[in-house]
Amino acid sequence: MNFSSTIQVLKVDTPEEKTGKDGSKYTIRTAQTALLTDEGKLDKVGRLRIPDRLAEVVKEGVFRASFALEVAQWGQNKGDVIATLTGLIPVPRAAAPQGAAKPA
Repeated sequence: MNFSSTIQVLKVDTPEEKTGKDGSKYTIRTAQTALLTDEGKLDKVGRLRIPDRLAEVVKEGVFRASFALEVAQWGQNKGDVIATLTGLIPVPRAAAPQGAAKPA
């Protein structure tokens, strides 16, 4: 089951290179993201984890984001039910919610 929400990616963070307990290397990708209400008003701002397969898609802008629930298999969230980003559809500038931040 997928869920969707309108978000605004404000800034894509620099990827962080990490080393697991077993010595394997991995990259954590995140973006500073605004959650927008159905009316397009700013609700909250937080860090959105970006799956590797969407790394090239995520950029600053307003999107209709889809999410799916899964059980985390890693880190401090291991065993928790979490929402994972599964897709992004850009919202054309003319259709962007009125409350979305304007680019500088």
